[in-house]
Amino acid sequence: MLFISVLISLVLVVPGDLVISEIMYNPDGPTLGDDDQYEWIELCNVGAVPLQLDGMMISDGGNQLFIESFLLDASSRAVAVADEQSFTEAYGPGIAIIPWDGVWTKLSNTSDTLLLYSSTGEVLDELVYSDTWGLAADDTTRSEADGRGSSLEKINLLGANTEDNWSPSIDWACPGTDPETGDPVCWGTPGDINSVE
Repeated sequence: MLFISVLISLVLVVPGDLVISEIMYNPDGPTLGDDDQYEWIELCNVGAVPLQLDGMMISDGGNQLFIESFLLDASSRAVAVADEQSFTEAYGPGIAIIPWDGVWTKLSNTSDTLLLYSSTGEVLDELVYSDTWGLAADDTTRSEADGRGSSLEKINLLGANTEDNWSPSIDWACPGTDPETGDPVCWGTPGDINSVE
């Protein structure tokens, strides 16, 4: 068994194995809370073997967070969160959280570039998103992912990181309601299959 564990830890992660699959870049303040506490980034292992994430890095070009030892099973998802206590209070226990050290990337509410690096410094995934992604046909002001409660989810995990392959999450499992309107608020699907897949 020890031999198998050693082999798994030696698997080199290459582009296409691990992707950024969902982000909460602008949490809905009235129902969730401050960006600095409730932002998160979901990673998905789209490969066929478990991946050791130790030594990988997520960066927005400014701040960096360095992933600590974490084994992500094949076809599984886990989230790097800005604040673990706040995240768990909002979403409940049971969602796999990736341990990290460094400085949270502080995802921009307008547009930003997220880079996922392997432990050897290779870029595994790059997402350049904008707050205009996911605008409804009849809405020219804000996407549902731009502070209205939804996360931004990748539609086809094996597809490109282009605007047409990302969409606001759908309110299908809503943990809360908007205090002003009473409408359900989704907050995304961290650790679970994307609602738009």
